[in-house]
Amino acid sequence: MADWLVDISTDPRRYPVVHHRHVNGTLRAERDRTPAVTLDHDGRRVERWTYACACGEIYAWDRRPAA
Repeated sequence: MADWLVDISTDPRRYPVVHHRHVNGTLRAERDRTPAVTLDHDGRRVERWTYACACGEIYAWDRRPAA
């Protein structure tokens, strides 16, 4: 089984660094260039960023920009 390792910065403007851990090593996941943008139930913008590992697995991270 593989695990996602997410290094989230304390700076809200930075994106996390995501690694996908496998039995035989760890691979860095690459962030997609454009997010899927939706609105939450309060009408605030939500960006869904996807990270892809070379093995084909996808990790999704939601970002809610301030104002």
